[in-house]
Amino acid sequence: MPHTAGPHPYAARAAAAAVGLATVLSLAACASGASPSDHVPAPHPPTATANPTPQGVVTLSQANKILDTYQDVNNRANATLDPKLLATVEAGQLYARSKAELEQFETLSEKEQKDYGKPFTFTDRTFYLPAGGNWFAAQATTTGKNHTVMVFEKSSDTDNRWKKVVSLFPAKALPPVQTRDGLAITTPAATTVGKLAPDGVTAAVEDLFATGGTRQGAALDRTNENAKRILKTYKDRGKNLGPRAKVSFFPTAPVHERVYALRTPDGVLAIAPLAHTEESVVLHPGLQITPGKVGSIYNKAPRPVTVDAFQGEALVLLPEKGKPEILDYRYAQTDSR
Repeated sequence: MPHTAGPHPYAARAAAAAVGLATVLSLAACASGASPSDHVPAPHPPTATANPTPQGVVTLSQANKILDTYQDVNNRANATLDPKLLATVEAGQLYARSKAELEQFETLSEKEQKDYGKPFTFTDRTFYLPAGGNWFAAQATTTGKNHTVMVFEKSSDTDNRWKKVVSLFPAKALPPVQTRDGLAITTPAATTVGKLAPDGVTAAVEDLFATGGTRQGAALDRTNENAKRILKTYKDRGKNLGPRAKVSFFPTAPVHERVYALRTPDGVLAIAPLAHTEESVVLHPGLQITPGKVGSIYNKAPRPVTVDAFQGEALVLLPEKGKPEILDYRYAQTDSR
């Protein structure tokens, strides 16, 4: 998928019908093949009794090569609109969104279609490399201005290959990741931090869509723009269809249910999957709903009930004190029936 932040989900549609405790290495490189920058924590002087320095799940050089490969393959897949090629470097929530974008390519404007295939590069790279496990996180700048947070995973869910499974674009800088002996730390997804555990993020965010935040979503901060945007979506649901139909959101199972968590000095950064359906039902006999241009890609037939499926991801800061803050969230419509 193209690596720009783009409009938030639903904004453009409004007018249309866990891991255990592990050490993580935080390193920076400016570009492909670059050596670690001055941001790398200095190693402690060796002593006769010192334990070996913990090694990351991959080395910095390997992480850069994984990101380089992703960059190259994604650029080629975007230029050729090839979902099979993209599937060799993407999986999980991200691939579900990217595949949907390719399926819906014809609904884009002429300019959007032209921009889709423009190549991008990752610069100003920072990696968070666990000492064990099968995933690592990264931050980078793309296209000179877009700040992205990514997760790569190598597991049976990714065909045992390093694939990118998360791509988010927070508007503000992330808090520093907590370190121990110069290495950053992850947190078990089931561990409650302040008001919420990382593995509770999915239900909390989806509750904003489903109920306006009267249940699990009550734990979340509502003052930032991301929460306000979701609550506006809830409030305006069905506005386009008017009083002759009812629109509701229902949480569903994400394609990839893995949650990732990094410690900060005052809490945890949680990266969690999202998924829901948007169900529209006519309230009077004889009425039908005509799908919009995206829904029509999957089923263009007018019908009394439409069920649109969405998959996505969220980045949420869980503070020890105060309410969790949604730093970014992304969705794509992946089906309509």
